[in-house]
Amino acid sequence: MKPKLNINEDFICRIWEGGKLFLSGMQTLSGDDLEVVSLGTRNYSSGPDYTNAKVKIAGKTYSGDIEVHRDFKNWLQHSHQLDRRYNSVILHIVMWDSNERISPKLRIKRYLPSVILSNHLNTSIHNIWQQIITNPSKKFRIPCFKKNSDIADDIILKMLKMTAAQRLELRSDRIKNRLFELSGYSNDLPKNKNLWQQVLYEFIFEALGFAKNKEQMLKLSSSVTLMKLQQYAGNDILKIQASLFGAAGLFFDVRSPDPYINELKSIWHSFENKLMIKHLDRSNWHFFGQRPQNFPTLRIAFGSQIALKIIQYELFKNMVLLFSSNVKKPAILFSELKKLFHPEKDNYWSNHHDLGKASKAVNILGGEQRITDIIINAIFPLMHFYGNTFKNQLIINNVNQLYENIKIKPDNSIIRIMQQQLLSGRKIKINTPALEQAIIQLHNFYCTREKCDKCLIGKDVFKNKGYDYKILYY
Repeated sequence: MKPKLNINEDFICRIWEGGKLFLSGMQTLSGDDLEVVSLGTRNYSSGPDYTNAKVKIAGKTYSGDIEVHRDFKNWLQHSHQLDRRYNSVILHIVMWDSNERISPKLRIKRYLPSVILSNHLNTSIHNIWQQIITNPSKKFRIPCFKKNSDIADDIILKMLKMTAAQRLELRSDRIKNRLFELSGYSNDLPKNKNLWQQVLYEFIFEALGFAKNKEQMLKLSSSVTLMKLQQYAGNDILKIQASLFGAAGLFFDVRSPDPYINELKSIWHSFENKLMIKHLDRSNWHFFGQRPQNFPTLRIAFGSQIALKIIQYELFKNMVLLFSSNVKKPAILFSELKKLFHPEKDNYWSNHHDLGKASKAVNILGGEQRITDIIINAIFPLMHFYGNTFKNQLIINNVNQLYENIKIKPDNSIIRIMQQQLLSGRKIKINTPALEQAIIQLHNFYCTREKCDKCLIGKDVFKNKGYDYKILYY
């Protein structure tokens, strides 16, 4: 069985350490249930990858070390069967299955139980990749860290200009591919307004999902389509909310005397069977480790308002008109664009963060930062592709002006890592959407994938030096 993604052992360790966030229903190859009591301590030197771990296999507790590999053949390749340091290993973890499994055997002639992580992932490997690389560990170091201080600013800026354009094109290509998918892969460029509106709706929902619920939000919006909302909910915000919360599986096990919840559930049950869609489960959504303001329930509540704006107030048409205008100052255009997404007050979700659970503070469904994120991650790529599709140079110019010139204050773990390990002591400031997206693209597609030979910075740092000392701890 060929691995689907060329990932290293540090990345696999992050999946293992993610526990229930990424894995469920784990069993050994012999079919015994596996429960992790203690992960143990990560070992960054020679020897097993984890020491002093504790697991239960078929209800029996074992204490010892754990070894992690990409697949089964690595055990013999690394000669662990001859190394007495591995005699205390109690579990062998592999990411991928193999056509020819070779059961790991210790020097003391004891065979090890193994678990194949890819058989127990509760979300896609792509989603896991996104979550891990957007949340680097404290030990993560970009390959050129402490070796890039002599690189000239103009080389870094040249690379960032390149990655900014790459990221915009990457996101635009995703929109293009989804449009063609919705149109039945027609050879003609899609001109149907309903298809463009559906794509707008889906990618806004994906942006609302943030890191941990992006895939779920995308599934929800592609399942409960705008056409279905128009057919069964019309312009009624309660019916839209009932459709989305119901299809998301968020009514499960919710018992409350709250009249709002009861009304939503009643609406949902009235046309649940007519929608003919596959529901998500509440267990699919990530609440744990999220601030209440980022709970998927609040994001769906905001998304329901945006769906209504698309259906009733022609949000897509208004966006096209705005980007087609001759506004000279990017700040004015950006201000007008943000107004299109400002939420209406919701009496329930202003003071609840989940169904039946009151908030301690007043919630803002769509604050300035959230709207800015939607515009950068969904609207810019969509309008970039739209302008190129219909040869509208004014739209293209306005997208580029906003992308490169509006001032923002981005703050996330990737930017903090890159500021510390690449931009420290430099005058380069990450203060525009283009630079924000550029630094994320550089981190995600060059640094974490060790493509230093493709990076202008890496080429300069590592010329005539090789790559022997590159170590990544995700």
